[in-house]
Amino acid sequence: MMSIQELKALEGSNSFIRIAFQQDIPVTPRVLRLVDSTAFQRLKRIPQLGFVRNVYPSATHTRFEHSLGVYHLALQYIRHFQTNEHFVEEITFREIEIFILAALLHDIGHWPYCHPMEDMYLRDIPRHEYFAERAITTGEVATLVSKDWSVSPGEVINFLKGDNDHPGQQFLYRLLSSPIDIDKLDYLQRDSLHAGVPYGRNFDSNRLIKGLRFSSSSSKLRISNKSLTATEMMVFARYVMFSEVYWHRTVRSATSMLQRTIYELRDDTDILNALIESTETEFQSILCDSDQTGIANRLFGNSRQLYKSIYETNANTDGEVYCAALRHDFTGLMTASSRLATLLGVEPEDVIIDAAPQQLEVQFNMEVIDEKTGLIQALSEVSPVVKALATDQFDHYVKRLRVFVPIEHRAISVDRKAIIESLA
Repeated sequence: MMSIQELKALEGSNSFIRIAFQQDIPVTPRVLRLVDSTAFQRLKRIPQLGFVRNVYPSATHTRFEHSLGVYHLALQYIRHFQTNEHFVEEITFREIEIFILAALLHDIGHWPYCHPMEDMYLRDIPRHEYFAERAITTGEVATLVSKDWSVSPGEVINFLKGDNDHPGQQFLYRLLSSPIDIDKLDYLQRDSLHAGVPYGRNFDSNRLIKGLRFSSSSSKLRISNKSLTATEMMVFARYVMFSEVYWHRTVRSATSMLQRTIYELRDDTDILNALIESTETEFQSILCDSDQTGIANRLFGNSRQLYKSIYETNANTDGEVYCAALRHDFTGLMTASSRLATLLGVEPEDVIIDAAPQQLEVQFNMEVIDEKTGLIQALSEVSPVVKALATDQFDHYVKRLRVFVPIEHRAISVDRKAIIESLA
C-alpha cells in the first residue's frame, strides 16, 4: 500500500500547495496534473459558503481549497489505518487509489449556490453529482485518470455514488460520507477559520482520527471510546456552525431571495442551464438580467437590500405552525407565500415563507467500541449529549420557519392565524 505515490509524499515531499490553516498539501505529479485541469481550476471561482459572507465578510474561500483539504485528510485517514493489519490485508491498492481520487474530485460538479437550488427539488434542476460524473468521465480529467492511475473514471464515479459492492469499498466510502468523514472534518474547520469564528475548530481532530477503528467483520466505521469527547465536541461544532453560520437569519434571508428568483425562472431551461454552467460572477449577472421581480438586484446589486424577517418560530415555540409548513414542498411554500401576500395586501414577490431543509443535518448514527471490553454501543446510547444535540435541540430549536419581506414592508404585522391560513 505504501507504494501509492501520494502516501509516500505525505511523509515528505518537495512539492506542495500551501493553503490556510498553515496546511502544506503534498502533491505528486499526477495529482498536480488533475489540479491544473480546467475542471478543477474552475473550483477557484465557486465559493464554498455562498451567502455566509453577507454576515461574515472574510468567508470568501472556495471549493478549490476545500477539495485540497479533503484530499489531504484522505491521506491522513489512510496513514492511520495502515497500522491495522486487517485493513492492510482487506483493502486493495486499487480501492485506495479510487478513494484518493474521489476525495480530490468530490466537489468538481458544483456550481455557484448549487445547494440552495438543489434544496428546491425542482424538475429541471439536476443534482451536482450529475455534473461531477460528466467532468470525471469525459474530457481532460477522464484522460488524466485513465493515463496516470490504475483505475477507471467510471470506478471513481461509482464510488462517489455509493455503488460499492465490496466491503472494503463500502468502508472507504464511509470515510468520505459519514458523521465523521473527511468532508465534514475539513469544512467545519475551514469554514470556521475563514468566517472568523471559533465554533467549528473547538474539537481535537487529531484525537478523532486516532480513534477511528476498522471492523474486519463489517464495513462499519467505528470510534474508540477513548475519542468519545473529541466526537462529542465535533457534534457540538456542527450544531453551532449551523445555528450561528450556515443558517444565520441573514443567510436564510439571502437564500430565500435566491430561491424565490430561481422559482420564478423555473420553466426557462435555457437560463437554468446557463446558471448551472456559470461561475459566480456570471451567475449573478445572468440572474439579474433575467429576473422580472427585482429580487435578484436587491440581492446582488451595488447596495444590499435583503429582505427582513417579520415572523419567526420553531417546533418548540409553535409546533402547529412549524409542522404545517413541513407538510409542503418548496412549490407548496411558494404558493403559501402568495396566499399570505394577498392577506397582507402586498405583491406576491414581496412575501417569502422560508423553512429550513427537512433532512437531518447533524445526524450521528455511529458505533463506539470500548477498547477494554470490546463492547460495541450506539453513540447515542453512550453519549446523551449527542442524542440531545443531534436530534431534539437541532430539530426543535435551530430549524426555524420565517416570513421575509422587503425592508419597506418590515412594519407589517402578521399573526399565526394568517400563517396557518396560508399554509392550509
